Amino acid sequence: MPEIASLRVTRRLSNYSSRAYLADRIEPVENLIIRIYTFFMSLRKPNTRLGLALAFSFSMYSAPASDQQPQPPVPIINAVQRQYLSHLIRRTVRDAKLKRPEYVPDFVPEALTRLNAEVVVRLRRDGYLIGLGVGQPGPIPKSAQSAAQASVAMLSSDGFDADDLANLLIEVEVLGETQDLPANLNWLNREELRKYIEPGIHGLVFLTPSGVRRVCPSDFYTGEISLDDGLKTLAQSLHQEPSQAPDTRLRRFRSVHWYERSSGAPIVSLNRGMLPASGSPSRSSLSEGISNLASYIEYRQRATGLFAYEFDAGEDRYADDDNLVRQIGITASLSQYAALSGKSPAAADAAIRYHLRGLRDLSVAEDSQSGTRPGFIAMADASNKLGVTALLALALVEHPRSNEFAEAREKLIRGILWLQQPSGMFVSAFPPAEQLGGQDFFPGEALVALAADYERQPEERILKAFDAAMAFYGEYFRLRQSPAFTAWQVQAFAHMAMTTNRGDFAAFAFEQADWLVGQQLDPSNCTWPDLFGGIGSDDGPSAASGLYLEALTDALSLARKRNDAARITRYETAVRGMAELVLRLQVKPEEAYFARSRKDVIGGIRSAPASTRIRIDHCGHALVGLSKALHVLFPKDG
Repeated sequence: MPEIASLRVTRRLSNYSSRAYLADRIEPVENLIIRIYTFFMSLRKPNTRLGLALAFSFSMYSAPASDQQPQPPVPIINAVQRQYLSHLIRRTVRDAKLKRPEYVPDFVPEALTRLNAEVVVRLRRDGYLIGLGVGQPGPIPKSAQSAAQASVAMLSSDGFDADDLANLLIEVEVLGETQDLPANLNWLNREELRKYIEPGIHGLVFLTPSGVRRVCPSDFYTGEISLDDGLKTLAQSLHQEPSQAPDTRLRRFRSVHWYERSSGAPIVSLNRGMLPASGSPSRSSLSEGISNLASYIEYRQRATGLFAYEFDAGEDRYADDDNLVRQIGITASLSQYAALSGKSPAAADAAIRYHLRGLRDLSVAEDSQSGTRPGFIAMADASNKLGVTALLALALVEHPRSNEFAEAREKLIRGILWLQQPSGMFVSAFPPAEQLGGQDFFPGEALVALAADYERQPEERILKAFDAAMAFYGEYFRLRQSPAFTAWQVQAFAHMAMTTNRGDFAAFAFEQADWLVGQQLDPSNCTWPDLFGGIGSDDGPSAASGLYLEALTDALSLARKRNDAARITRYETAVRGMAELVLRLQVKPEEAYFARSRKDVIGGIRSAPASTRIRIDHCGHALVGLSKALHVLFPKDG
């Protein structure tokens, strides 16, 4: 074990207890939270209190309201017709590039000639966009050929023979009719615009006196652009603020999208850049997803033990920034995965060795029995976030060889307990930092680590910590529900309930899990089937779904242990839906057609349905969530 250095905190800490040092910093904010709670409790009408709390949470976390107008139509093009159009485009590109007479097909399906639309053709080689053409509006076959001819103009003047052209990836997007958005819609109000624009499903069009400016649905994920980026792109093309252009109209549209990787290859149809939904997860689909994720995470680990943090497929580059909380988060996920799967913890070992170099002692009295001082993981910027210490403690507790880290584990557990106030609230950073933020995340992460440690070795100090935390964070939850807070707290209290058989712990876990399940998207509250099972938010379901899946699987395990039949049924449905969504967010080889570096994408978890930005901690949560789902949905003895 690395040598543990002692941190001599200057200023007043060396002469003060934790309570005295923190009192003038923590108590004002802590008291404010309590006063807010007391205010709500003092309202005479219980329904008013509940309504205020629910209104607050709904305004922050509800799914965007669906607009009432019908969706813009899209051309109906079946699989055979897509194959025909791909062949037509490829022949047209070949003949145009090789200076042959224009290709004239012997047969054109009559059904296609009756469909009028604009066709966009993109030519790709090794993921690179090397040709782009937009066809004239008209019958689809004619538009497809004019788009194909236009795309050839971008190709380099040489280096293409017939074989090269046969191996080009042909990407086709047929644009549906445009539809006006409400005249009174404020384009600058993102929240309002988000009600009408679903990234990756809708495209945007500005109709101006000088022409058409367009962002296609596929541009959102192949270019990794946000809705804001799309509007900026259109605004820049106008050379003025759109709201200052009275003759400019904003419209939306949908498209039909597919590609043919090479001549004669199968057609791959995509919706929002993803393959069609495959249905409820099976044992084999979960196992395959887990295996691919584990391999992907292993690929992202560097020799230091750290991981390449975030990859942006649209820009084909790794992010320059990093995040220590999330680096340690993936470390905890790998320890949990090793324990769940029986696989080697080598990846976790390398990361743990790196992060233990930051272990420091707090300058407070040693424990009289163990002679151990509380410790924490110091951060380079001295922010010393509780989440860093909590997640590394979790990594050590959950590690298959946890006893090898006994000394460091005990220091971190004592450090976590040291930050808890008498009210049950956790301060969210170690001295000399004075942070109170992160209450939705860090206390829950700390409680998950404490619950895991209690399961390994029950101690009264942790039980007391949970009693105090339930009192404080129970009211915190009821005043401000959020998926992020709930995901960690459900795991912590579900595990404690299963270990202690305490009914009050179980009730709190169920209260939060019931709320979380109620936020899932389904046909009653969501237009888009590919989002079903996710948690509604302003931006739709995200890669945080892996974390929510961890919580729901623990809630299901608790319901089974307590023989709660109604919740077993409800939670099983919730787990299946969430697991299906997480698997859908995992990038498949067919979905990485535009990526220049496919190995940096395939197998990872996209940040959102219309995104191929892949963050390593999201992959870790998905790995653990899917592993837990496999265990609860398909027990080995089942």
